[in-house]
Amino acid sequence: MPERSRRAQLRESTSQAHASLDRMVGSFDSLDAYRQYLRGISTFREAVERKLVSTVWPEQCDGWQAELFSNLIADDLRDLDVKPQLPVNAPDLEESPEVLLGMLYVLEGSALGARVLYKRAQQLGFDADFGARHLAVQSRRSDRWPAFLAVLENADSIDMERVANASRATFQTAEQAFRQASHEQA
Repeated sequence: MPERSRRAQLRESTSQAHASLDRMVGSFDSLDAYRQYLRGISTFREAVERKLVSTVWPEQCDGWQAELFSNLIADDLRDLDVKPQLPVNAPDLEESPEVLLGMLYVLEGSALGARVLYKRAQQLGFDADFGARHLAVQSRRSDRWPAFLAVLENADSIDMERVANASRATFQTAEQAFRQASHEQA
């Protein structure tokens, strides 16, 4: 019997955290809900992107570049005259190939959801030029997810439990950011 893929292992071990975050993001079917989403995603992306840019990338990820969306999200916030919220801390994880892969699993996987979210933002009147820049850019890249999965599956000697722990910690950071956004006013 073939061994389960690393992707399947991560999907299974993070399914509850992923579902919880999806519920928090919601459908943003109103302007207020979209503003709340922007505050949450801004705070989350700033925290994890700060960690990513200060990380020494291991050989297993040689050539991989994380896509950074904080600047585009900041532009979207300005378009809608939304004040950023207080920062949250990035996951408190030691630097390792497993941590990096776990964080990237969450970030790269979010591009799949960005396609759906971008359609919702467009229904509210936002697009690549106003209010939904980050979603427009993120949803355009269909090649990144399969490329990331290849990196994940081909990485040598990694501890999948550590990768899963990093993924869950990254989801928890996102939840903290969205929980905070739900308690703050635009």
